[in-house]
Amino acid sequence: MQSKRKFGLVLTVAFVLCLLTANNGLGQTVTTVKPPPAVEGEGATDTVVPPGPHKGRPSDPERIGALEETLRQQGMRLDELQKMLAEQQDTIRLLAGKLAGNAPALAQEDLAVSAEAGAEPGGPGITVDSQTSPTEDRLKTVEARVTEIGPVKFSGDIRLRSESFFGLSNILASVSTPGALGNDLSPRHRMRLRARLAVQGAIGDEFEWGLRLATGGFADNISNNQTLTDFFNRKPFALDQAFITYKPRRVPGLSLQGGKFDPPWTFTEMTIDNDLQVEGLNESYSRSFKNSMVQDLTFVAWQLPMLERNSAFVNNPDGTINIEQSRREGRDLALFGAQVRTRLQPNAKVALTLSIADLYFSGTQFISPIQVFGSQLLLPLTLTIPATATTPAQIVTTQVSVPRDLLVTGNGNLGLTTASNNAVNRDGRLASGFNLVDLIARLELKHSKRFPVTFLLNLVTNTQTRDVVRVGPGDADLILPNHENQGFWGEVQVGSTKARGDMLFGYTFLRLEKDAVLTPFNLSEVTQQSDIRAHRLAFAYAVDPRVTFSITGIVTQRANGLLGPFLTTPPGSLNRATTRLQFDTVFRF
Repeated sequence: MQSKRKFGLVLTVAFVLCLLTANNGLGQTVTTVKPPPAVEGEGATDTVVPPGPHKGRPSDPERIGALEETLRQQGMRLDELQKMLAEQQDTIRLLAGKLAGNAPALAQEDLAVSAEAGAEPGGPGITVDSQTSPTEDRLKTVEARVTEIGPVKFSGDIRLRSESFFGLSNILASVSTPGALGNDLSPRHRMRLRARLAVQGAIGDEFEWGLRLATGGFADNISNNQTLTDFFNRKPFALDQAFITYKPRRVPGLSLQGGKFDPPWTFTEMTIDNDLQVEGLNESYSRSFKNSMVQDLTFVAWQLPMLERNSAFVNNPDGTINIEQSRREGRDLALFGAQVRTRLQPNAKVALTLSIADLYFSGTQFISPIQVFGSQLLLPLTLTIPATATTPAQIVTTQVSVPRDLLVTGNGNLGLTTASNNAVNRDGRLASGFNLVDLIARLELKHSKRFPVTFLLNLVTNTQTRDVVRVGPGDADLILPNHENQGFWGEVQVGSTKARGDMLFGYTFLRLEKDAVLTPFNLSEVTQQSDIRAHRLAFAYAVDPRVTFSITGIVTQRANGLLGPFLTTPPGSLNRATTRLQFDTVFRF
């Protein structure tokens, strides 16, 4: 580039000198004609002397000097333009590298810049030879792909947990108190890990989609925690969410969603655990109001299949088909419901959210009679031993322990369930149906920016409790009245964890009767999921807006002893409170 500019400068100076010489020869009148002067250095002394300089015209050296100064300034300007072009190329290359995921070093293209004096009346011309850059092509390709798939957002979290249990006991015959039940167990300590990765995007203005992967055992429908055990084996990382949402522009506020997703209604963990991901369809419509104490009004409905079962035939003892039993055994299970909620805000510092919901669990009376203890399923098994010549026929009833993973992770569709805390009849089936009326009130007080206060009350009533049928004298049915259908949740929180240095204090009280809720789906961090009283204390500190440290203590006690309200617990049996401590560190991104 420098050699080209020097060559152009030399050509320009030579051209100007030729013009000056021609002008002087034509504009002067020579009075004496003499032979041409001798070349300098050959001893010649005669020179051509013009009659005298023209008045007001600068001398030739001055004019040449002025032209050289002009060309020098134009050369400096060319240098500045070249630097600006180089900086723009560097910027484009950096942006292209970021969009493509890396920033490879690209060879800088030379810009052919030539200055030609006299090309334009105003001064020398500048010609820039530019071609389409590979960087520009890559930028266009990336932009086209982003336009095709729409904007995509990645998020997730990693939680490390240290957890301890104290006050554990079993319900076996006591080894220290004859006739009583319950024995102390040693404390338990474990390390746990939760990792979640979510991807969300949009297609156009009306469709949204989302995917999320999470840790956790396949047999656990709630917890994403993975215990650090099993000799350093690999941990499952499976599909936790997958949904599509449709929000038509013609109907603002309407949302239709299908797939596997967070519960779309307002709830507490008394009825639904925070980590449970439901499956099916939901519809919602929300209307906002301006310049009104009523901020919004929302209607939500959902249809969530829980278990799809194949058609079945059940035979009577005589070999004929039992139509009624066959119909019951082939019926699917589902959760249907709806909710109305509104948010009232009389001023900027006070807000009240009210909601009422109905949750109907269809088909729960057909759940198979299986009791769950930890990760094992106890299946009732009846064997008939044929008679021999010396012994009569015998009927043996026992239980077989089967790991849940073998039955619930495939396509068995055996109707297995973790419903082990609700009341059961003598045939092992659930005594009650479950139609829950759920009332929630949430009051937010924001008078303090750093320590806002939240009060939350939740009342639930099961309107389909049924009397419990047990075995009575002489193998007759014994009917026990069932009034265990109420639940209460009270919670207060002070503070938040939004900014660095924020703190949150929380307390929760839970009182839940035996058949108030369907127990497989509610709070899983208590000793048992119904017939309990529980206290939860929590403290959280935001080390960073995306890093939170927390301590949680949960104290749980059985409300009606080891055997519950429908069986008599022997005197002297244990009923100790169980304490669960959790130390969490959460990283969000």
